[in-house]
Amino acid sequence: MERIRFRQSAVIAVIVLLALGLAGMSAAASDASNISLQAGTKLPGELVRVKYDDIFLRGFILDDTMMVPIRPVAEAFKATVHWDPEGRTIVNGYIVDVMIRWDQAWMPAKDLVPILGCWYTWDQATRTVTISNGFRNVYVQAPLGIPYPTGKSNAASEAPTGASKVASGTNLPVVPEGEAALRIPGERRESKGKVALTFDDGPDPVITGKIVDTLAEYRVKATFFFVGCRAVTYADVAKKVARAGHDIGNHSYSHKDLKELDVEEARQEIRKAQNAIKSATGVTPKWFRPPYGSYNADTRTIAEEEGVSVVLWNLSPDDWKSPGEAVIRQRVTSGVKDGSIVLLHVKEQTLKSLPRLIEELTEIGYELVGLSDIM
Repeated sequence: MERIRFRQSAVIAVIVLLALGLAGMSAAASDASNISLQAGTKLPGELVRVKYDDIFLRGFILDDTMMVPIRPVAEAFKATVHWDPEGRTIVNGYIVDVMIRWDQAWMPAKDLVPILGCWYTWDQATRTVTISNGFRNVYVQAPLGIPYPTGKSNAASEAPTGASKVASGTNLPVVPEGEAALRIPGERRESKGKVALTFDDGPDPVITGKIVDTLAEYRVKATFFFVGCRAVTYADVAKKVARAGHDIGNHSYSHKDLKELDVEEARQEIRKAQNAIKSATGVTPKWFRPPYGSYNADTRTIAEEEGVSVVLWNLSPDDWKSPGEAVIRQRVTSGVKDGSIVLLHVKEQTLKSLPRLIEELTEIGYELVGLSDIM
């Protein structure tokens, strides 16, 4: 009888343990319901990427610069924000210059973003800057009609906002002597040489013109390799590129693989493109870039006979695959060197990545030029 009672007690204990285990699993599943798993994540222990909720904030425009509230943006990305005994604001260990308006500390989005390890894009239509690290997006909008914020913070309100005692300034980093290690990312360095940004497959009716506008905004020069038939169709855009002073190259007439053509067909691809581009822009190209980078000895000979030199590239972010704006920038900036010829395309992601790419390249010391300046 005692043995039977013991067995019954053991069975009951096992049942209770199983019930508790199932309850714990259910609770864990409930906790995980708010997490978005990366596509394809199935196996236990596999790396999981958490997608945090988007955050919406308000900013304002000052001298064509988007000003964002420092503390809420920084803390959205788990960055540390504090102030030292001298009243200076420090974000992730970097001393930053701020301005205080509406009892809050502000700084330009373009200066705050690299400190947070993020990237940003600007939407002119909605006057919104999107700051992202791939896991969370923070949208800061400056609606039309919002007045320029006036009024200084008083001493009691400075500490809660994390603001420094600088009411206005030039938004340059403040680095005390002996603390050069606190250099803010983006500080310009010594000149490292020249880099040529080249854009293939244009012109097109929308993106090419916007690329030219962006280059004009930053006062840099680039090179465009035009497809001849598109130069005919979008002659007005081709003229815009030429008027802006950019170098123009030949990218064949119809973007065919010249290695697959006979000698005369390949010659016509180059010759017709030369004539079409000259007719549209008034510029006779000096360089020829074969579609897909595909050419042979016959192609080189034909190109020379038609008055152009074959030019390829030595750095490509594969932007034609649309890998993402941050990836495009990272692939370029991590491999760039003096004399780099960067292969880019007339693509939406390339256009969106261009402002920050230009800023990053110039900040680390490169001069952006046309092919005529390095060849």
